[in-house]
Amino acid sequence: MVKILFRCIPLFLIIILLSSCTNQQREGVYFLSLMGESENWNVTGYEILITPDEFKAGHGILKMKSKQEYITNFFHFETHVVINNEDLVIHSGSTSGLDIDIAEEFIGTIEGGAYFNDNGKPISPNDISEIYMIVEWWDSSNHVDVKERIDLYSSPEDDETFLKR
Repeated sequence: MVKILFRCIPLFLIIILLSSCTNQQREGVYFLSLMGESENWNVTGYEILITPDEFKAGHGILKMKSKQEYITNFFHFETHVVINNEDLVIHSGSTSGLDIDIAEEFIGTIEGGAYFNDNGKPISPNDISEIYMIVEWWDSSNHVDVKERIDLYSSPEDDETFLKR
């Protein structure tokens, strides 16, 4: 019985060490799944991953409301994040050419290093006040460029959110 107990002690130590490493890796990791709409567009499934080492964004779908097809020659989007009152473009994409259908656009993804707050620490949702997308396209019927803003996230005025705890 004593031999079995001594053989199990290293196993228990390894389990404790591995579980403490896992807990340390999850600290400071935030995942946001966002959606929003404007007069002509819906955004669904837009994701942001924030870790102490990296920032990833994208993977959503931008879909024109009530349109199965919309032919134009220009489309552009930009995703903005307002961190500590500084408006940053974190993701953008464009399409141009003759007769492109923009009724449904799959948003690619971007990866980069971490963003830092005013104290030099990696950002958390506490540092983000807004996330929004600007969509621009050529309206071939009216012969004008159209621009719309889609709000994806706005921090609560009274700081009542589980993200800030």
